[in-house]
Amino acid sequence: MIAGMLLLAAGLQALAGEPYTCMRPGRTLVYERTKTSNGRLERTVTMQYTGVRSEDGKRYVDYVFTMRGPGGGVLYGGATQMTTVVTADGTTLQDLGASLQAVLHNMFPGAEQEVESEMAQMPATMKPGDRLPDAHCTVKTGIMTHSIDIIEREVLRFERVSVPAGDFDCVVLREHKIERGLGRNRDTVSENWYAPGIGPVRHDSYKYNRGNPQLEATEVLKKY
Repeated sequence: MIAGMLLLAAGLQALAGEPYTCMRPGRTLVYERTKTSNGRLERTVTMQYTGVRSEDGKRYVDYVFTMRGPGGGVLYGGATQMTTVVTADGTTLQDLGASLQAVLHNMFPGAEQEVESEMAQMPATMKPGDRLPDAHCTVKTGIMTHSIDIIEREVLRFERVSVPAGDFDCVVLREHKIERGLGRNRDTVSENWYAPGIGPVRHDSYKYNRGNPQLEATEVLKKY
């Protein structure tokens, strides 16, 4: 067991500084989310990486995000262009407001929009016990207002996890997410497994219930 722990530590040290996102244009990551209650497929997500740009000391990773229902039909207005920012030290920044704005623009292309947003940060040097900054966004689309708050962000552990796409050495992050808006009022806690150079490989979503969280669904990396 000690030898295995030493090998894991060596592997994580070798990957130190590598961002927790995919940066390989042409690569497509496919995820499947299933319900815990019955094991049925709830949705499929693809993230098709199209390019990496360098500007002001940062790298901008462009990808196309597409979500499909269990029958294969496209959800939320179709494919959406999104961007992840990677700083010089490998910290990954996700603009929640820009991502939500892009989806809502897909659904309501003629509506005016106003956005307030904070970046969700994921340092490349995360370690167990670290607390990450909260992230928040509010997007007004016409007369509708949608908001996302991600709070209580804590790094739990390093762990090797097996998913359909393979075995990955990951950092596990727990978050409390509150979503408010038309057709989307949810309060959840999640555990998220992130692999360096790839990004999320597993996501367990729990219905928020103080002291007694209930697992609702699991999303795993199917292929990449």
